[in-house]
Amino acid sequence: MKLVKMSLAAVVAAGALSSVASATPLEEAIKNVDVSGFARYRYDNKNTKAALNGVDTSEGSHRFTSYVDFKAALDDNFYGILGLRYDSRDISGDADGRTNVGVNDQGAEEFGQTFNVRQFLLGYQVGNTTIQAGRQVVGTFFTDDMVGTGLKVLNTDITGLTLAAVAFDDLQNDPDIGTRNLGTFNNNLYGVAAIGSYDPVSFQVWYAVLQNITDLYAVELAANFDITEDLSLGAKAQYAGSNIDGGIKNNPALTAGLSLDDADFWAIEATAEGFGLDFSAGYIDFSADKDKSSVISYEDAGSFIKPGEDLLDYTFFNGENKYWFVTAGYSFLEKFRVGVDYVSGKNKTRAGVVDSEVEASEIVYRASYDYSKKLNFQAWYSSIDRDSNQNDVNHFRFQAKYSF
Repeated sequence: MKLVKMSLAAVVAAGALSSVASATPLEEAIKNVDVSGFARYRYDNKNTKAALNGVDTSEGSHRFTSYVDFKAALDDNFYGILGLRYDSRDISGDADGRTNVGVNDQGAEEFGQTFNVRQFLLGYQVGNTTIQAGRQVVGTFFTDDMVGTGLKVLNTDITGLTLAAVAFDDLQNDPDIGTRNLGTFNNNLYGVAAIGSYDPVSFQVWYAVLQNITDLYAVELAANFDITEDLSLGAKAQYAGSNIDGGIKNNPALTAGLSLDDADFWAIEATAEGFGLDFSAGYIDFSADKDKSSVISYEDAGSFIKPGEDLLDYTFFNGENKYWFVTAGYSFLEKFRVGVDYVSGKNKTRAGVVDSEVEASEIVYRASYDYSKKLNFQAWYSSIDRDSNQNDVNHFRFQAKYSF
């Protein structure tokens, strides 16, 4: 037998040629890949008039955000999703002059860097059941767009009804978590839900457990009626609550000096839309037991009714909070909309035997322009007015967003 000697370089070259020969052509590799996402620019400017002898502040920023999700059919009933994210914020103002284009930019939302993998998951679909495992959007009633690593199961065997279950053992330290300073994102999150739609009525029932922190539950019932081709009326009611874990309830030593207790939330909203006009009005009550601190929505406003922009916060609050609201808008020329939100109410707390009550209101002016189905421009200006012993805030935002 004759032995053939090959140099290391030849072996590497032969391996490379073999890999190229067996590689999947690019056209075939991407033909079953769906791409979706958006690119967004935001400018924010917020001015705070400090209470009493405090220092007034003014902050401005430019934010550049893009999400790109690739969904690929893998084999049989399997699919994969890879979600990429770019998010950077530059500080606006003569006194700063910092642009985040260097290696020290950690991004805008605690991901650790400007560019990262936001979603990375494997999915399996058989019949009417879908299972997703990996890093993904949590997607509960109590969260907005935060991500976590875990498992999500959806089933639609019953017509009009979706049953869901989630289990996450790693959660994003999202800046919209009101209790993040207490390290609540270090705990596991479990949840189940039933979501139904039977025209004209829809409903949601949710129950979630943030381990060692709180149980969260919510019920929503909504109805929408088409009165004529040009006029529709709707109504929505929500009830929710939190049951703080006994290990930390009223135990300031474990909660950075704060006393936590259970809370209740309820809200009603009536809507009307027709002839280019849209209108809503409602009432919201979210209150912690015994004038303590509590939580109703874990991250941002979740799916709760929330008019205005900056005044209402369900992620961490004190005492009793009762507000009413009205919103109105007008759409014209199929591309333009102008509108206004008005929210007014009060926060009542009690320290010992002393009651404290703060009245507050927010008015938001809105304008938007749909250049096309994919490209949208919008701007709003929010003004919060509180009693003289509290901070007043003015906040302006301009946004341009391209979706694909």
